[in-house]
Amino acid sequence: MREPTRTSSVYFRGTEHEPVSWEDICRRSDCQGRWVALDGCAYNDAGEATAGSVVDFDDNLADLCARMSAERRQRCAILFCPPADRAA
Repeated sequence: MREPTRTSSVYFRGTEHEPVSWEDICRRSDCQGRWVALDGCAYNDAGEATAGSVVDFDDNLADLCARMSAERRQRCAILFCPPADRAA
């Protein structure tokens, strides 16, 4: 049986008031290779999220989107965090 892919955001530093940089998020081994939902994002001029508060992550994009929808989190950015060998 496969282990659950969701982990609580309790382990992340950063809250809705303190965004964490995308580079710092990509360094976290528990996010690498997974889809990450960010809230309260900061964006660069190209419209790419550069920081935010991690609210959830999952290996499966559809499962993550379903949870975000169920939690009525309609303003989250969802980004793919590359595996460690390709981390940003």
